[in-house]
Amino acid sequence: MRSQNDLAFHLKMAALLVFTMFLESLAAQHLPNWSSPRIGVVPFVVGLVWVALFAWQHGNALQDRVKSLEARLRELDERTGNLEEQQRARRSLPPL
Repeated sequence: MRSQNDLAFHLKMAALLVFTMFLESLAAQHLPNWSSPRIGVVPFVVGLVWVALFAWQHGNALQDRVKSLEARLRELDERTGNLEEQQRARRSLPPL
């Protein structure tokens, strides 16, 4: 499910990625002892699992919220229908 601010989030993350790439190239040029950190497979997998669990948790929370909002919408629709029926009954002519 997409949220309304997905585009803004992705634009910010892309800008951050470009900025960090630029910053890393500057550090390699101007800092003589700079070397890019090397990441192993295990920390990389742990990071991916962390991101996947966060996304799964966020997706479940959104799904629960959508279900509760759908239930509330059904209740409000039913209540509106009942009120419209009551209004029609009040406006109708009395029996002869």
